[in-house]
Amino acid sequence: MKDIYVLIFFLISILTNCNQESKAPDEPIKVICNPSTAQAVQSIPSGEFTAHLATTPIVIDGCINDGSWSNANWYSLNYVWMGDEPDNTDYSGKFKILWDSDFLYLFVEVVDDSLHTTLSDGIENYWKGDYVEVFLDEDQSGGEHRYNHQAFAYHVSTEGHVIDKNTKEETEFFDDHVNVIRTQEGNKNFWEMAIKIFDSQFEETSPNNTPETLMRQKKIGFSIAYGDNDGKNSRENFMGSKQTHGINNDEGYINADVFGSILLVE
Repeated sequence: MKDIYVLIFFLISILTNCNQESKAPDEPIKVICNPSTAQAVQSIPSGEFTAHLATTPIVIDGCINDGSWSNANWYSLNYVWMGDEPDNTDYSGKFKILWDSDFLYLFVEVVDDSLHTTLSDGIENYWKGDYVEVFLDEDQSGGEHRYNHQAFAYHVSTEGHVIDKNTKEETEFFDDHVNVIRTQEGNKNFWEMAIKIFDSQFEETSPNNTPETLMRQKKIGFSIAYGDNDGKNSRENFMGSKQTHGINNDEGYINADVFGSILLVE
């Protein structure tokens, strides 16, 4: 009888482990937090945005319930950088920005009728799936940054990974730079992020990198985009926050001169 109990326990353990392993790593948290409001969405062709200081703590949970978000503007994420202009049932995007001394905060709302994971491991061909891309240049000094940290082009995947190139010209996770939670309500997906801002002196191998302390009137080079994949081998559309983004609207991952900006205000 004892052997039977041992066998039953063993079988239950196997089934439990199988169930845990079968859970999709990119599955979002499904919530009801009603993020959409009647608030107008502003389109800024120049990509020059204003971000207000967060007056209440921001909890990164994929919801927009923190009080400070209600006072932040919605900005459009609908300029076509690559592909054809999508129907608004296929794709529509908008975002909000806040800041405090430690973080730049982003809340991104995307209507996407067919969300596809970046890739199973989140790093190979990372630009081909659905993802949010955040372009940041700490001092808005511009310049080439493809394999250095004059600026960053963070590809935030459906799995929550943060991907960019390193100085060895390799693809690398920079997950500790961005705290991100993705949630979902029907065909709406939400990315809420707290982003550390590093300057051009960032060293990948150093344990002593210190994020910048953010202050009023600081100006940061910034753009944001969404890569939309509807199930093919590559993205069908690349949608951005400003009207143009360099050569063929696809220069941001190389050249920070094409970024827009964020001005930090009270």
